[in-house]
Amino acid sequence: MQDHIRQLFTENIQTMIATGEALSAPIENAAASLVNCLINGGKVICCGEGASAALATHFAQLLLDQFEAERPCLPAFALLSNNSSLQPGNQDNPDHLARQVRALGQAGDVLVAISMTGEEHNLIKAVEAALTKDMTVVALTVDNSGELSGLLGNQDTELKVPAHRPARVFECYTFLLHALCELIDVTLFPQQGDL
Repeated sequence: MQDHIRQLFTENIQTMIATGEALSAPIENAAASLVNCLINGGKVICCGEGASAALATHFAQLLLDQFEAERPCLPAFALLSNNSSLQPGNQDNPDHLARQVRALGQAGDVLVAISMTGEEHNLIKAVEAALTKDMTVVALTVDNSGELSGLLGNQDTELKVPAHRPARVFECYTFLLHALCELIDVTLFPQQGDL
């Protein structure tokens, strides 16, 4: 059992190292997109499906409240996932995220889309809606992330985690979102001191 526990930690560390080596420039680009959005009066809209919806909510809450240091609130929110719908007969609406993007998103906003497969229909539709509204997209994806990756343009950023095991991907996504929070904070609020 202890060997298995040590193997889990080793696998996590190896995945994190590979992700750091592969994504340092894209993480910098994503942070710059988010900072530019916020400086120019835009807002950060986050979305995901399933467990990724919880990460989207977590990221939005960290921006709205604070990450590690007290600072002004930043305009961010997470879209309601389909299982949050109280509307009868609306449980299987394939456009529930896209409808929210169309209603709430504006040019200059950033959509943070968190995908575990790159094939989630609702996320694909949300990204398409964001692009038609001239929003920038920051997408957290995995290798072989399919249709979602193909939608992204030069102004968008893809943080493609080099892992396939869902637990390791989720752990990387959490770290990436925390890294983005820290980069936003140190850029926008350098007077808050070292974190």
